[in-house]
Formats: sequence, structure tokens, C-alpha cells
Amino acid sequence: MNRIRISAVIRSLSAIALFAASFAFMQGSASASSASPGAVYTLTNASAGNAVAVFNRSPHGDLSPAGAVATGGLGTGAGLGSQGAVVLSANGRWLFAVNAGSDDISVLEVYNGGVELALVDREPSGGDLPISVTSHGNLLYVLNAGTPNNITGFRVGKDGTLSPIPGSTRALSGASVGPAQVSFDPVGDVLIVTEKATNKIDAFPVGLDGVPG
Repeated sequence: MNRIRISAVIRSLSAIALFAASFAFMQGSASASSASPGAVYTLTNASAGNAVAVFNRSPHGDLSPAGAVATGGLGTGAGLGSQGAVVLSANGRWLFAVNAGSDDISVLEVYNGGVELALVDREPSGGDLPISVTSHGNLLYVLNAGTPNNITGFRVGKDGTLSPIPGSTRALSGASVGPAQVSFDPVGDVLIVTEKATNKIDAFPVGLDGVPG
């Protein structure tokens, strides 16, 4: 019954970031099944006011609702058709979320073991209809699915605030390619973007200044 209940909850999530499991994998000392309790996050993507829905996670993987925290932006009220709409920084301190309805990105601080969030910043995404974000170190990139499609970069300050990286906006292979996800490679040297309408994968090398080629 627990497996059925967990599966039903997970299927309802549009984008998931695992706080406890990610921390355990970063430490390299425990599997997801034996990780300490933490939290699971997803977006409501509500057009009247977007929010991060929080779920407590037990040591056995059971999920229970733990409220929602407003992002300060707006959703679209429909499925985004993407992955990575909400992601954690590698150190687990910041949660980044897209606001596809208001064309901006929110940063929330994570504390109290991951079950509490506080909004610290909200910035324009550098395009229309942001649907996916990815972070590596102090870099954050967003994928904008509005026409024309693009990726745009930001630096993440020590206080979680975002600063746009000049010259970081890059077009995809076409103006409207049905983008699905942006992600850094494991070492942060390359940005990868998937395109659903063209069946293509875009690769952008990232320079030391954080600007993609």
C-alpha cells in the first residue's frame, strides 16, 4: 500500500527535487533508501500564484504534505512539459523555481532540515515562459520556451540573490523547437538542452567567465 500511495504522489508531481537523497548522494555514504529524512519539492504552477509544494519524506520514502510556500510569481495553470522546473543547489541551501506565467525565477532558502523555505529573490528570466533551470557552483541557467527559445545565465550570490551574466543569452537551434530541459554536465563545462520538436540535443561549452559558447 505504501508503494502504491508513493507512486500516486510522484506521478502527480511536475518537477521534483529530492533534498535528503541528493545530500546523501553528494556525501557518497548512503543510498536513497537509507538516507535520513528530508523533503520533496514540486511546483503548483498555479496561474493565480505559483508556489512550491513541500512533502515530508520519511526514512522509508513515505511522503506526507507539509504545506506550500509562495514563489512570488505566477504559473501558467497547465503542464509545462519539462524537467527541472524546480531544482536544488548542490549544497542544498537554495531552491530555484521557474515562474512560467510571470517570466521570472524565484530563489528560496532551504532550512530546518529541508522542510522550511523562505523566498529571498525573484528575477526576470531573460526571455518568455521559463520552464527549466540548472545550477552548478555559483552559476544558474534558465531555459525559456517562449518564442524565440533561449537560455540565459545568472550568478548566485552568497545571499542567494541572482545577477544576470552579460552576454549569456543563447538561442537554440530554432525559434520554436519545443525545448524540454536545460542541464549542466557533471563538471559544469557544458550546458545541455533537449528539443522535443526537432529531436535534437544542443550542447553549449561554458567558459571560465560563465558565458556559453
